[in-house]
Amino acid sequence: MAIRGFRQATAPSSGTSPLPLDASQRAVLDLADGVSAAVIGAPGSGKTATLVELVAHRVEHRGFAPEELLVLTSSRTTATRLRDILALRIGVPTNGPIARTVNSLAFEIVGNAARAAGVDAPRLATGGDQDSDLAQLIDGHLEDGSGPSWPDQLGPAVRRLRGFRTELRELLGRSTEYGVTPQRLRALGIERDRPEWVAAADFFADYFSVVSSSRSNQLDSTELVQFAIAALGRGEGGAAVDRLRLVIVDDLQEATRSTIGLLAALAARGVSVIALGDPDVAANAFRGGEPDSLARLGILLDLPHLVTLALSSVHRQEPVLREFTRRITDRIGTAGAFGQREARSAAGGSGDPGSRLAPVLKVFAESPARQWAAIARQLRERHLLDGVDWNRMAIVVRSGSSVPQIARALALAEVPTRTSVGGRALRDDHAARGLLTVVDVGVGRTPLDPTIAAELLLGPFGGLDKLAVRRLRLALRAEELAGGGTRSSDELLVDALGAPGRFATIDHRVGRNADRLARTLDAIGVAGAEGATIEELLWLAWDRSGLASEWFARATSAGIAADEANRDLDGVVALFTAAKRFVERQPGTAAQVFLDGVLDAEVPEDTLSPQSLADAVLVTTPSGTVGLEFDVVVVAALQDGVWPNLRLRGSLLSPQELVRVMTGLGDVTLDERRQVRDDELRMFALAVSRARRQVILAAVDNEDESASVLFSLAPAESETVETATQRPLSLRALTGRLRRELATGRRTPAERTAAASALALLARERIPGADPEDWHGLREVSTTDPVFAADEQVPVSPSRLEAFEDSPVDWFIDSVSGTQSSTAMGLGTIVHWAMETATDPTVDAVWGAIEGRWGELAFESPWLAEQQKRAARILAAGVAEYLADFAREGKVLVGAESRFSIDIDRATVNGSIDRVERSADGSVVIVDLKTGNPIVPQPKIDAHPQLGTYQLAYVQGVLDEFLDELGEHRAGGAKLLFVKKGTRGKLYREGNQAPLDEQQLEGFRTRIRQAAIGMAAAAFDGALDLDAWGSFDVGAKKLHRVRSVASD
Repeated sequence: MAIRGFRQATAPSSGTSPLPLDASQRAVLDLADGVSAAVIGAPGSGKTATLVELVAHRVEHRGFAPEELLVLTSSRTTATRLRDILALRIGVPTNGPIARTVNSLAFEIVGNAARAAGVDAPRLATGGDQDSDLAQLIDGHLEDGSGPSWPDQLGPAVRRLRGFRTELRELLGRSTEYGVTPQRLRALGIERDRPEWVAAADFFADYFSVVSSSRSNQLDSTELVQFAIAALGRGEGGAAVDRLRLVIVDDLQEATRSTIGLLAALAARGVSVIALGDPDVAANAFRGGEPDSLARLGILLDLPHLVTLALSSVHRQEPVLREFTRRITDRIGTAGAFGQREARSAAGGSGDPGSRLAPVLKVFAESPARQWAAIARQLRERHLLDGVDWNRMAIVVRSGSSVPQIARALALAEVPTRTSVGGRALRDDHAARGLLTVVDVGVGRTPLDPTIAAELLLGPFGGLDKLAVRRLRLALRAEELAGGGTRSSDELLVDALGAPGRFATIDHRVGRNADRLARTLDAIGVAGAEGATIEELLWLAWDRSGLASEWFARATSAGIAADEANRDLDGVVALFTAAKRFVERQPGTAAQVFLDGVLDAEVPEDTLSPQSLADAVLVTTPSGTVGLEFDVVVVAALQDGVWPNLRLRGSLLSPQELVRVMTGLGDVTLDERRQVRDDELRMFALAVSRARRQVILAAVDNEDESASVLFSLAPAESETVETATQRPLSLRALTGRLRRELATGRRTPAERTAAASALALLARERIPGADPEDWHGLREVSTTDPVFAADEQVPVSPSRLEAFEDSPVDWFIDSVSGTQSSTAMGLGTIVHWAMETATDPTVDAVWGAIEGRWGELAFESPWLAEQQKRAARILAAGVAEYLADFAREGKVLVGAESRFSIDIDRATVNGSIDRVERSADGSVVIVDLKTGNPIVPQPKIDAHPQLGTYQLAYVQGVLDEFLDELGEHRAGGAKLLFVKKGTRGKLYREGNQAPLDEQQLEGFRTRIRQAAIGMAAAAFDGALDLDAWGSFDVGAKKLHRVRSVASD
């Protein structure tokens, strides 16, 4: 990140003005010093405002020093936000942040205790580190057949799953929180007939043994808090807690038992605890959170005189939205507290009468794409028509894995979006993954192969597209052949990327980009061998790429490209932040260790790396909205079976049952399904309660998918958006509509003038498609000259004659642009060759010939290669049976791949005949082998231009030099030989064209003459409508066939 300058420091702030509070909030401020309390408030009741004013009140009016107060939060994001708010509010210097996370406090306590004891302070093992350790231990057990005896339902396939490791981590965390040793867990497993606990106990014993040797001074987050609790119990808190008088906890409903234990240890030292929260919006229950902790706080902290207060008014939501939230929370188990549900909206009446926003909207779409289009329309309306800033809107979805896809879909609809980088693993970020791969290959951790080579070149640091890579392959292959070599393009590409300067002979942008990448890989390899840190290696790759200025320029522009650039920069900065932290925590550790951890990690790390501050809509999950509020919240993808998801959590290892056992509820019968439902409702309530002005509920509703039952909780007066007739509210859509209005004859002159003026304005702002210079229909014709001059011969290919007769314009497009080769075409070529060269009419002989050239085919995936191999075996069987019948009938192969050329007036017909066969009776049949679909009707075969042209070639004597040596011969017609699917008990099918008489031959000559005239012309006809089922390249041709976008 570049430092662009400095600004003069302003005078110290004297603090911002106090926030207005209601009577119930002021009651919290009036609590006497030394009194502990649980403050329960509904969403939007002002808990955070109360917290801020409580801190300010104690500092300004009670004489508290900033070091005597501490605010604890559940996440670093919330802590950072509160830290800034509190710093502005109290306006006095502090020795450190007033707001911090529980882990941050525990880390300092444990570090102080370690330094006091004269030992090294421990380091924090991240969730990714722990997941990687578990995965390696599981893999080791599976490879050597060792490890615990797991129940049958937890077989090897299950234990390899990330979900299994997640439950292992949860069980390990709960065991650590409640002080359950492996021996104790084993005993509980036997006692309660839980064989999975017995196996897990043995596994944890192995795990602790491995970690103690490989990560001897690292603690996971749960262990860290437990060590801090023990240190406080010994009186070793140090400067972090020595002067502490009051701890204020925000969002206590997210706290785990470890957090409660730390608060209890602080309370035992005489520190007052004031905790705020709402059990109805707990989003962390399935990760060990205890929503009922607020109701039982006095018992949990051993503070019998703890005071419980409830906030009585909701300041965020107007009455309709507040009632919607309450309808959700009323269906949730009380978790020991319910007074907060009685809070009413402070707005009173029916809300803001001047607002045009309906409090609740429902959106039902026919497909996911239409759902995102409808949501984009609503968000753009809010922004353009109602003046709502982008960053005052959010989209909340149940599954975090869908967030990147949704953000991309909305960005395409011109809705700027942002997501949390910490919500996904770095290896899943496009830009970070690209940079990691460059370093990974450069240091030799991953060997360079054709797949990796293509990934590097097609990635952001290679800068090539598929066409450019294909051009690069062809250039390398041409050089190889010119030098007499035989290596494939895959081998050449790998060799060139591994040898700097190998691309120097390709003097083109494609070659220069590839050469820069090759030299970067070499430089990284040299630096890595000299002991460079991962941070230095990443910087080397980034600096040599030259992408910094390019991405910065794109990020500061507008549109989809800007959104993508901002996301890419966020990912790169997050990667550098992780690398910097790794180097600081583990100095001297090899770069490969970092690469192992990041590229193999499936658990995202929490990060506070700087992110772009563009005005954009937040796309997140319910837990990502804790502590936030927005004017408009869209709760999307509300599908039946998705939200609520009533699948029981922890069904493999039952970590929650362990909690119940350790809290004395092991023998109590609980409705686990209802607990899951309550958790799902809590997340829904959390999402809905973030909205100040409007909630939009959206789902796909069609024959295959139905909307969630959660829609039934919406107010009866909720409006439903009609999505079928909506047009996108975007500049792209506006440009298209204005162009249609300008071109159509059904508009009045005034309307067309208005449309032209609007387009001129859009063109001045450089909106794509608005400038008439870009309209294909208005461009000057490049040339009116015919393709061939009047005195030139016109080459006609027999195999392309039918394509010209079907559609001259398609024939011309294919002739000029070339058709893209495919695996099917390559397979067909090999089958033709195998039929020519097979020495024996057996399946094994034909398949052997095909298999000998199989390596020439490239497949996108292993399953596709296997599928094509099965298809090729079918073709080989058809060819073999035909050759066997051919030999048995005494026929003779006169020629194979026989090339010929004949002139018919202006037409020069050049072709190649697959097979020329002569029967014992002297009849000559011309065969054209087809490996595709055999369904061709007989009338079409009778008029087949390729077969007819071959018969013309025979009549004109071009094959006589082969045939005359065999004696007398006569025309026996021509046929198509299909070997993909047979008929009448055969593995092949024949489509026969009878010998042509003179009249029929002349008819084919006429067709060829007419085709030559048409192929030489300056204009080509073609139908406007395409058969979408008839060809796979419809899209490419349609671009050249439809009318201008400007027309109707």
